Amino acid sequence: MASSLAFLVLVLSVPPPGLIDLNSATRDQLMEIAGLSGHQADVLLEYVFRTGGLEEVYEVMDLPGFGPVELARLREGFAVFPPGQGRIPPGVNDVMERLAAEDGPGDAAVDMWESLLVRPMPINASSAWDLRQLDRVSLIDAVAVERRLRESGPVSSVTSLRGIDDLTYYGYRNMRDFVSTRDLDLSSMQLFGNYRVILDAGCGRDAQETGLEGRLSDLDSALLDLESGSRDYTGSPVDSASLHESLTGQREELLAARWTTGWAHRVSIGLGDRLRAGARLSRGRLSTAGHELISGMDMGDLDESFDVAKACFSLHHLGPVRQAVLGNYRLTLGQGLMIDNTDEWWYRQLSRTWGLHSDLTSTRQFDLNGAAVELRYLPLVAYGFFSSTSRDALMNLDGTPNMLTLSEYRTSAMASMLDETTLGGYAFLDLGGVLPTGSAIGVGAMSVSWSDSLVPDAGFIDIPGDGYSWECPEYDALDAGDGLSVAAASGQTVLGPFSLEGELARQDNGAIAGLGCMRWQNNYFYLTGAFRHYDQGYTNPFCRGFAEQTRFDDTVFEKPYYLNDPLFSEAMAWPVPKPEEGLYLESRFQLSQHIVFPKVYLDVWRSLPYDFDNYRFQGEIEYRPVFPLRFRLKYKFQDKQKMHDVVPTTSRTQELTLRCFSLPEGRDFFDLSLRYGLVQLTPNPAYGDDRLMTGGYLTAKWEHRFTESFSLLGGTTLWTTSGMSQWEFEDTGIDFLDGHGTKFYVTLKNVLSDYLQLRLRVLRKDTFYPHNGLYRPDPDDQYYYEGDPGSPVRDFGDHVTSYGFRCQLDFRW
Repeated sequence: MASSLAFLVLVLSVPPPGLIDLNSATRDQLMEIAGLSGHQADVLLEYVFRTGGLEEVYEVMDLPGFGPVELARLREGFAVFPPGQGRIPPGVNDVMERLAAEDGPGDAAVDMWESLLVRPMPINASSAWDLRQLDRVSLIDAVAVERRLRESGPVSSVTSLRGIDDLTYYGYRNMRDFVSTRDLDLSSMQLFGNYRVILDAGCGRDAQETGLEGRLSDLDSALLDLESGSRDYTGSPVDSASLHESLTGQREELLAARWTTGWAHRVSIGLGDRLRAGARLSRGRLSTAGHELISGMDMGDLDESFDVAKACFSLHHLGPVRQAVLGNYRLTLGQGLMIDNTDEWWYRQLSRTWGLHSDLTSTRQFDLNGAAVELRYLPLVAYGFFSSTSRDALMNLDGTPNMLTLSEYRTSAMASMLDETTLGGYAFLDLGGVLPTGSAIGVGAMSVSWSDSLVPDAGFIDIPGDGYSWECPEYDALDAGDGLSVAAASGQTVLGPFSLEGELARQDNGAIAGLGCMRWQNNYFYLTGAFRHYDQGYTNPFCRGFAEQTRFDDTVFEKPYYLNDPLFSEAMAWPVPKPEEGLYLESRFQLSQHIVFPKVYLDVWRSLPYDFDNYRFQGEIEYRPVFPLRFRLKYKFQDKQKMHDVVPTTSRTQELTLRCFSLPEGRDFFDLSLRYGLVQLTPNPAYGDDRLMTGGYLTAKWEHRFTESFSLLGGTTLWTTSGMSQWEFEDTGIDFLDGHGTKFYVTLKNVLSDYLQLRLRVLRKDTFYPHNGLYRPDPDDQYYYEGDPGSPVRDFGDHVTSYGFRCQLDFRW
């Protein structure tokens, strides 16, 4: 009986042959077949785009300008089709491109969302603790769904979530692809999984200052200084012979990384909703290897070929044990002040990949390897975790570790120098049965210990007698010792369209970190506010709180030529917030169907080491004349102070971007952007009082979808800079642009079969570096080549041509 009823429902849900799916109809089809006016077609298309699609054709009666006549015409040629059930959703490819967005998510978030696209979260068995993990789904949206499920029971379809109180169209649209009404499958023995292989190759792609060639140039300069005797280490703890030996060895290792091809192999498997397992081996392009993949284990050729090795195994839904993970895992709780072990830095981000997850990402320095458990029992949501793994550290020449580091170009002089043991827990009490749904309080504690004591000593870093006086309070506040501990408390509540969250953490040295945020939202407006404070002594390496700057931004570590070992400048990548205090406000509001302010924010913060006040403003306005076409204007202004030898300097950055993008017929996508920026600096006689840097670019992208399973994306950029380098998002990553140049790339995305998916990108980049102002007409004031006093140096230009090739294959079963 049940099977017959299911068959009848399926038959009734399939539209008659010859009808067009109303949710994928084009503007021309709506006008030609249904006789709609251009304005009516735009209203319908905008509604489909904004809400995620019609659940039934009768919904058009709620739209302005639609009545019984329009409904009758639409029913003659259109219908609402049930969603398809392909093995590999095309969205798996698209979700990766969310990496290529300003303030976009990191690899950890994208990795989870890809898994949920293939095997969606069962919505009827989920709570706000689960739904808040999803991309751009606010706590208010997640709680609105949980409240609906508590009060009215399970939903029969995802589309029935639309229109529930306090769930915005925006939240629903971002949720719908990652959830389904399927039941939890705890008894299935059907194996499913994915094997992914990535090849990342190219040549000449690394020409920027902070890239591999820049690091090699820094090492060459340091070695030249030592060999020429221009450095005097009398009275310094640094032994010049040992330093020369160390720099030479590191240079040889980085030279071996030239032309290195990147590889990644990742396999993940599962049985129903009960079991997950996986493993990863990878090596980044232009990266070094030859270090222990697993601490204390000799893995032979694998150690020489890869630089990241991970494995994990997890069991789920074992009574009160929601999940238990062995191996590598990711953990993000509260506001990320006590524990967030991703190694990615997000500027001005309040959302994060919340909770406990198995980890097969490229995270290395902050990976947790051991065991973790999530418990849910009545109102209690608790996490316990243990990890034992190795950590990279910058070393003093006497063999003691100076500080932990996150280095893109790690050498044997810094790789796996310490063993780290981490132990902690966090417990939340869900007060939704007493206070409004979504209310909770939590407390947590964590202990981190290392196998050797850190000895921060600027004497091993600073070049003596170089004319620069050491000044870096962010470094000087680092604690010596073999460990630290942190305690934290957090709370949250949701009142209709309003939410309030916060976390306070205290390190064992007495330093405090705090972050509180609020949000108010509806379908056309949201307002977010946040206040943060991070003491100078709060050095917890797992802190990823909201901030404008990383800890060592705008410090001496930006200048490799001030450091004994230029590779100590890798400390710049340390993804811990700078000691700062600030207030952040962000909003989105829609004035009409045609005028929207997608994002407007103001951040006013104080850099605590020097009590410098800074602020940053960004505003965007979007004009939508017709549905497929949008124009967006963005303006950014930043005023920031920085300490120098005598007086602080001020930089004022302004940036203007005009963007036009559209969704032409056939679900294509076209994007054209023009950007111009300038930075005004405090005049400095040492640099000719030059106080202005500029830069800009013009970029175009076009993706044509030949079919639902095959598309081609092409992009090109032209740029010019004068001291102000530019950054641009391309495909799935970010690229830095310097000098003058052009670039183009083509990306092919193809679902080859029900089991196989391909993504292939080819890129060419031409960069021109002009070197002007070298030739001087006065013979007494000319530069000459060393060893050839008869040959004056003249102006010249470098031309670097680089190629990139990236291929990704996904096999799913």
